[in-house]
Amino acid sequence: MSSSLPRVGITLGDPAGIGPEIAVRILSDPAVRAACTPVLVGAREVVERELARHSPDGRIVETTLDADLGDVGDDDVLLLVSGSAADVVPYGTVHPDGGRAAVSAVRVAVEATLAGRLAAMCTAPLNKESMRAAGFQYDGHTEMLAEFTGCSSVSMLLMGDQLRVAHVSTHSALADVPGKMTPERLTAVVRIADEALRRMGISAPRIAVAGLNPHSGENGLFGTEEQTVITPTLAVLRGEGFDVRGPVSPDAVFIEMMDGRHDLVVVAYHDQGHIPVKLIERDIAVNVTGGLPIIRTSVDHGTAFDIAGKGVASTVNMGSALLLAARMATGR
Repeated sequence: MSSSLPRVGITLGDPAGIGPEIAVRILSDPAVRAACTPVLVGAREVVERELARHSPDGRIVETTLDADLGDVGDDDVLLLVSGSAADVVPYGTVHPDGGRAAVSAVRVAVEATLAGRLAAMCTAPLNKESMRAAGFQYDGHTEMLAEFTGCSSVSMLLMGDQLRVAHVSTHSALADVPGKMTPERLTAVVRIADEALRRMGISAPRIAVAGLNPHSGENGLFGTEEQTVITPTLAVLRGEGFDVRGPVSPDAVFIEMMDGRHDLVVVAYHDQGHIPVKLIERDIAVNVTGGLPIIRTSVDHGTAFDIAGKGVASTVNMGSALLLAARMATGR
């Protein structure tokens, strides 16, 4: 195992879902092993359950990440322990122990990444019902990570091969979206997107901002947010040196990006970005939390309780998330 590769922590997510399975199975992917040193974060008992099913010869090596890992074999499974035997929740079961396990793993991974013992972290999916049954009221990973890192301004980014988006708002009712399109929030998201693209090795990011309204408001016929908020905010950002374009009509901006004219699109709300990305990118798109003092990527799918424990879950998205984490950690 090369000590020169970035260490990327993989949180196991909800133990009743497919997270532990895809985390263990992806360890045998040669592309992942060539790009990073993966470190599982979760309960030993959960990893043992998955190893018995998918890689019975795997050897768990518990680590604090403080010591040199040079003597660890390429086939060994590095584990940063969080949780206990109580985390072995039956597959497909909503349970507070599953919620606690998922949150505990994220907290431990964040602490290790903030301390520099991990170069980045990659999260397997959690289940919101289980998490809330355990007393945690987060809407998802993004809000949790913001609290754990003390960040007040973060943005969900979806990164694919052809499309990349950053969100002004995510888990908000559509009626609330116009009020969240403020100069301050739009400025913050453009800055976050620019930084994320530079971490990926794009030295001069080209960022387009989608209009909130149909045809970007058609000069006020279908809404005025483009005139009152988006256009003047982008003028200020351009004056600061950002290559930011728009507002661009939402029905045209993604085609323009696929034609190579933009590196990322800032979208106003959840579905404005998620629908085109999931349609075009399918299993490739990776969820990135921008604005954090650490690098965090994630699979862009859920816990899939209906297939948990059946050994049929795809590892493609987990592989993409790990490779992107390694890329951002090295700035390539």
